[in-house]
Order: sequence, then C-alpha cells, then structure tokens
Amino acid sequence: MSEPENIADYVSEKCRTHLDAVHCTCTNPELDSCSGGAKLVLTVVSDQFQGKMPLARHRMINKLFEDELKDGNKIHALTIHAWTPAQWEKKKSDCN
Repeated sequence: MSEPENIADYVSEKCRTHLDAVHCTCTNPELDSCSGGAKLVLTVVSDQFQGKMPLARHRMINKLFEDELKDGNKIHALTIHAWTPAQWEKKKSDCN
C-alpha cells in the first residue's frame, strides 16, 4: 500500500483494509502546529475488536502503524478511539 500525500487518508485506508473497519475517520487537527510527523485522531469501528479490551485494541492499531510511528516523522502522535460496531451504534444513539 503506497502512502498518499494526506497521512490521515492513508491511515483510514490502512484500517479499512487490515482491520475490516466498518467505519473509520482520521483527522489531523493540528495541521500546521508541529514540524515532523502528524498528530492524528483516529476513530475505527471493527468486528475484530469484539471480545478485546481497549488496551488490546490499541496495541492492534499501534502494531499496524509500527513503521509510521517508529521515528515520528510520519506520525508523531496517534489518539485512538477503537469500538466494536455495537459500541459505535450505542455511542451514536447516546448523542441523539
């Protein structure tokens, strides 16, 4: 998988592909605030998280982006929100 210019799009696509994500958003809220890697906020919803504690989910995602996080030049920081589809639906209904 080649990296597009937009690292957030790259992260979203990689999650969709490798985690079979049913929903994925990735934003870079601090586009111009740091030199070096991006500071991203990732929300990913996948059946692969079923039965896994939050720490295990985060480890799955961190492992997926191990190379991009390694030196901090591509991704400096990654805030992760990882949900099962059922949890995601509940969160959406709680907001309405």
